[in-house]
Amino acid sequence: MQSPSLIKALSNLPAFQHADPNSLKALAERARRICLPSKQHLFHAGQAADYFYWIERGGITLYLPSYNGDEKIVQTLEQGCLLGATVMFSESGHYPLSAQASEYSVLYRLDRELLLDMTRHSPEVAYTLLQIVSNHLVQAINRIDLLTITNATQRLITYLLDIYRERGSAWITLPASHAVLARQLNMTPENLSRTLAAFRRAGLIGGRARELVLLDVDAICRQARLPPPVPKPAKREAVSAEDKALFRCCSPH
Repeated sequence: MQSPSLIKALSNLPAFQHADPNSLKALAERARRICLPSKQHLFHAGQAADYFYWIERGGITLYLPSYNGDEKIVQTLEQGCLLGATVMFSESGHYPLSAQASEYSVLYRLDRELLLDMTRHSPEVAYTLLQIVSNHLVQAINRIDLLTITNATQRLITYLLDIYRERGSAWITLPASHAVLARQLNMTPENLSRTLAAFRRAGLIGGRARELVLLDVDAICRQARLPPPVPKPAKREAVSAEDKALFRCCSPH
């Protein structure tokens, strides 16, 4: 991607909607394109946080390594996302998490000092980034709350309903593979697959792989003894009888 195309891509991001065009130009001109094979690390926890990134293609898994060798999955970011921008303001100056490509990925490495300079000269950009930091904090609290739910089925359903509320649609796309999602929800991949299969057999969900449709949200909530999502999305999509029939072919027999 040449500099003009990268400038356009960055200007479309919420973080830079109020950014000065000259500042975005400087950011793009000093950017470096990086290609990562699947499973290769972008950085490790504790490394100096001198750069943030824009994901052009692929996906990056953020995780916290532990002493016993387990990886605690925190988040998975897909193409079009900024990675590490809020860390640029950290006093420690180090990445708190490790970042690994979940598939072949293409990113652009962006300079920390240029971002800091941008916020010094633009209160609008600084305010927007502050909003993003606040949203990340709320998401982190929600993840902690999710992991304190002891029942694995409830954790999965709560996760699906969070996506449902955010998208305002019964049609959802899982942001990560089943293997990554299972680790994120503290489940085994086998348990996750069995639970999703049981939901399909019960007519609660349909779809294939990462593309799912919630056929009966209220029944899904009753399955896990959870209250219906409140407030309901502004644009809740109804699933017709034809839609349900279409997705029965995806359920195991």
